[in-house]
Amino acid sequence: MTSLTAANPFLFTFPNFSGTLSELAAELRSERLEPGEVPLLLLTREVLARAAAQQLRPEEHAETLPLLAGVIALKARLLLPKPEALAAEGAGEWDELEEVLESVEALAELDALVSFLSQRRSERAGLIAARPLDLQLPRKVRPAAGSAGLAKLVKAAQSTVREVQVPLLSRERLTLAGALRALSAFGTRLRTFTFFSVPVKDWGERATYFLALLEGVKDGTFSVQQAEPFADIEVRHLREELEEVS
Repeated sequence: MTSLTAANPFLFTFPNFSGTLSELAAELRSERLEPGEVPLLLLTREVLARAAAQQLRPEEHAETLPLLAGVIALKARLLLPKPEALAAEGAGEWDELEEVLESVEALAELDALVSFLSQRRSERAGLIAARPLDLQLPRKVRPAAGSAGLAKLVKAAQSTVREVQVPLLSRERLTLAGALRALSAFGTRLRTFTFFSVPVKDWGERATYFLALLEGVKDGTFSVQQAEPFADIEVRHLREELEEVS
């Protein structure tokens, strides 16, 4: 029975072999392992099951799938008879035909796995909206001055009572420039926000946002304030205020 161990998703174990896909290919090339001893369908279906159960990370897909395809192609090539052997045997039966057909079937299932992963990546490539934030900011009441003042008051009221939506953030391959754009979008919508209110996937993204915030402070886009060490950072978007003043 073929299996992938929980500790190492790249380790395959079946009769006469236990190791990685690279080691499996080396065993086949050195002829220490016969092609017929490699259960390709079981290997492929186990990888497919793990991918469907989301037990492999994207970088593991990128490493495992080409290796698996290489093992399948290597087994098929080793099983195919050489041209001189075909000429000598004539039109007789070929004993390895069933094994080669298994390789073809394994390639078909691998293609289905690649299609599945491609579809799932496309579904996740869109933008993900974070939850709305209730900032409970104080409202400033200003007296209206005629029709122009009333129009400004209505506009300010609409801006105050509307539901604040956190800008959409891309979840893949966050760059420093992308993080700076996202923080600027926060500032445009919210004027003032706290750094830890920015939704992130992991600490790597948090670090990228922090570097982007420092860049924004340097170029005058943001001002920041921290009440005490390790406390949350209050961020104010300055560019919007400068545009209003001008």
